[in-house]
Amino acid sequence: MRVCALGSGSSGNALLVEGPEGPLLVDAGLPWRELEARAARAGLGLTGLRWAVLTHEHADHVRGLDPLLRRGVDIAASAGTLRALGIEGTVVKPGIEIAGIQLFPFAVPHDAREPVGLRLEADGSRIGIATDLGQITDGILAALAPCRTVVLEANHDVALLLAGSYPWPLKVRILGPEGHLANEEAGRAIRTLGDSVERVLLAHLSEENNRPALALETVARAVDGWGGRLYLTYPERPSVVIGA
Repeated sequence: MRVCALGSGSSGNALLVEGPEGPLLVDAGLPWRELEARAARAGLGLTGLRWAVLTHEHADHVRGLDPLLRRGVDIAASAGTLRALGIEGTVVKPGIEIAGIQLFPFAVPHDAREPVGLRLEADGSRIGIATDLGQITDGILAALAPCRTVVLEANHDVALLLAGSYPWPLKVRILGPEGHLANEEAGRAIRTLGDSVERVLLAHLSEENNRPALALETVARAVDGWGGRLYLTYPERPSVVIGA
């Protein structure tokens, strides 16, 4: 498997995973033409796309859902997410196989109906995805532990958030246990996971309350450098493509 973040942030989230039976989209926060353009820019393609898996129902993860439905793409998500969106689809349960990839959803603390993170497994490779979460739990660590490649939220720097222009209730939401993960928390989680994790895509960076260099520096400090194994994602362009 290979994974690329076609877009990551409040303006739209979508991950493209290359599996044994073609592409799999995780979240649909970008318009179809943008998905195509960014996939091509990354040297990937959407030909044969039959499935999209949604982590939760917030707009930045489902904004591009209608074009996918019109194209006949099947949707998989938790039962709560499907109910929140008012659509029919396949309920993601542990071990379900989609596009030749086994999916293992796990609960994440976020202020959505039934949000999930995902562990994807195929041909001995494992990718862990955990974005939009207010804190790291033992269950999340256990789900990510077998993965050599992890996509993990590093949303904000706490000092930048507190000093920034967001209204206080929004700051409280972001900092809360069902909000978003700070750089320091992401670093601690990766350190806890240890050397079994070889590659990390830092995801969902806030454009106002974070800086790419700051996120990298903070996480790298927590994990003793990890030179060459930390990668950024971007709101306006695709990330690098990394293998599992």
